[in-house]
Amino acid sequence: MTLHLLKSPVNSLALDVLRSEAPQDSPVAVFLSPTGDPPDLPGITVYQIADSSSENGNRIPYSRLVDLIFEADKVVAW
Repeated sequence: MTLHLLKSPVNSLALDVLRSEAPQDSPVAVFLSPTGDPPDLPGITVYQIADSSSENGNRIPYSRLVDLIFEADKVVAW
């Protein structure tokens, strides 16, 4: 899995790269802002950092982000 870390505002190059990723590569993106809307990326799992320490749908706490970093084969920060 490739993990993409997206800052706000999201870089347009990052969105282009993510949209071109093959689904079999299982890309995952984490929007690092607890406010605002994460980008719409069909076929890609997109999480957003939560304000609290509890997980709620696609909103995840920082502890889950750390887990994803260690689970990933590659991490790309945009």
